[in-house]
Amino acid sequence: MKKSFLKSFLAKLRKRHIIETLAAFIGGGWLIIEVVHFVLIGHYHFPEKTLDITIITLFSVLLCTLIWRWFSGREKPRKFKLELVLIPLLVLVTVLLDINLLLHLKGSESESVPRFNGRGGTRLDPSRIAVAVFENQTGDSKLDPVGRLAADMITQALSQAGLFSVAPLPPVETMPDRAKAKNRLRLLAEETKAGKIVSGTYYLQGESIRFHTKVTEIANNKNLLDLEPVSGPVREPSQALEALRSKLLGGLALIFDPSLQDDLLLIGEPPRYDAYIEFLDGLRADQRADYPKAIASYHRSATLDPDFKEALLQEAMTYWTLGQYAKGQELLAEIEKARESLSAFGRYFLDMFQAYFRGDLEEVHWAAGQIAALYPTILSWNVTKANCALPTNYPQEAVDLLSKIDLFDERLGKEDKGSTGSTLITAYHMLGNHKQELKIARRVRKAYPELLNLLGLEARALAALGRVNELQKLIEESKTLPPQSEYSPGSIMRDIGRELRAHGHKGAAIPILNQAVQWFESRPQEEKATAANRFALAGAFYALDKWDKAEILLEGVHRDLPDDPYYGIGSCGLLGSIAARKGNREKALKISQEMKDNKTPYLFGIPTYWRARIAALLGDKEGAVNLLQEAIKQGCDYQNLYFSPKDFESLQDFPPFQQLMKPKG
Repeated sequence: MKKSFLKSFLAKLRKRHIIETLAAFIGGGWLIIEVVHFVLIGHYHFPEKTLDITIITLFSVLLCTLIWRWFSGREKPRKFKLELVLIPLLVLVTVLLDINLLLHLKGSESESVPRFNGRGGTRLDPSRIAVAVFENQTGDSKLDPVGRLAADMITQALSQAGLFSVAPLPPVETMPDRAKAKNRLRLLAEETKAGKIVSGTYYLQGESIRFHTKVTEIANNKNLLDLEPVSGPVREPSQALEALRSKLLGGLALIFDPSLQDDLLLIGEPPRYDAYIEFLDGLRADQRADYPKAIASYHRSATLDPDFKEALLQEAMTYWTLGQYAKGQELLAEIEKARESLSAFGRYFLDMFQAYFRGDLEEVHWAAGQIAALYPTILSWNVTKANCALPTNYPQEAVDLLSKIDLFDERLGKEDKGSTGSTLITAYHMLGNHKQELKIARRVRKAYPELLNLLGLEARALAALGRVNELQKLIEESKTLPPQSEYSPGSIMRDIGRELRAHGHKGAAIPILNQAVQWFESRPQEEKATAANRFALAGAFYALDKWDKAEILLEGVHRDLPDDPYYGIGSCGLLGSIAARKGNREKALKISQEMKDNKTPYLFGIPTYWRARIAALLGDKEGAVNLLQEAIKQGCDYQNLYFSPKDFESLQDFPPFQQLMKPKG
């Protein structure tokens, strides 16, 4: 009877193809589990619960398949189909279990939790470091103790730094056994549960002993850090080891600081640890706009480690930010002498800033592109490449780069505050795609509703689209927002008026420009008397064609700040434009000649740009375009041409000007 039942049961299994299904799932399931285990978890460091999710899902799929095959193989018709209840129930339970595991991934797979190393079941802690005894490659067995000395000094330094979890050195008596092991680093990792191992070799070079050191991630056998060899007298190996452990500390600090992971790739050879601390202080000071503190920190960093030229590069960049161009260029000249010692990033970064100081924006764009190509996974350099694309008239390139990224990615840093989004918005404006410009502006503003500059970008897009009825609401909102450097409700109204006029809405522009005038004139007396307020008010009068009122204000600004690169040259340029508009050709040409004779360095084509505006107003179209081309070569940002169309209205139908303004990419 039992044999008959078993025979009948096996026949049913064969008929329903259940045996084949089980065999296929055993083979296929095993393969999937191995791939998840060794490839996703072991190599790519997926969370270990990925394996749990895989097993639960596979088991559920198997059960659902078996249930379906069993019940669908029955020949007699049934009123109630149990499989239609069991299968959805199994799917629901599986989904709930998987969701529960996914929700716990973040908490359970933090860096503090050990990670499976892919072999033998040993779990390694990625935040823990062990130091291997250095290998003696001198050929002199009398120098064997140096290897233990190196490991001991480094372990001691790492422990004292208090930055990492450091495993103690294994007992001396275990050293011979470890030396015979096929993979001594893995053995050390398994003994100490350390995910990262510091190892090295030492050899003789004349009367010197040289130490070569690296840091390895054992789980995937990845080389995280490979230091340049450090040398010292063979009779005093501790001298070389002192320098080595400071360099190693600096490199490990970069590895363990998530915010500086990109810097490790860019810097190449890490600095000494004390130099790294100063460099880090400089970066933080830069981020909070404490530029004097940043300069002092970068300078101390470079003094502590003279080979760390990247600190000097950052110092030069900070001088650029402050407008202290001569000091910055002096530093770059010093760095140029050591060009060959720089990393690939350092050389391109040096090229980039040398080009900035020369006013060669095409070279800046090229160098930024080279760095982005070297490190395509570093988000900040793709953003930098996009930022460098706009001044050279490559707005489509900026769109292509920034449309692929999350504008609110945490890797952009807290200080971004919509800056990357602003670049994308401006790129769309330069391309004339004002609908997309408005869409992105509103999206970015939603994240930072308190920022005046972003409100201004939304207003600019609305003005370009001629949606006048929506502008007044933004104008009123601008008056309720906190103050912001270089932006005010008055400047936003002035820019809205200019944009409306540029897009053929002159009638709508006038009342908004009048509101701008009222705002500037209503400032407290102390603010009203500043050069910034007077210059901005003059700009509003100029946009309203009220030449006389603008002229009086501009003469005062120029008299007070004749050499200022912004207010001095800007007021002089606008006075030349007013003279041309009022028909005073002689005065306009005299001012243009004064601009030409101005040999002040680091003006980056701005005087030439103003000469082009004057030439266009005097009817010299060809001369105006030639001057614009010259201004661009001298470092004038293409965006100046896009956002000052009033004086270039006579050039709009001039083919050479159209060709000049056509986006390059």
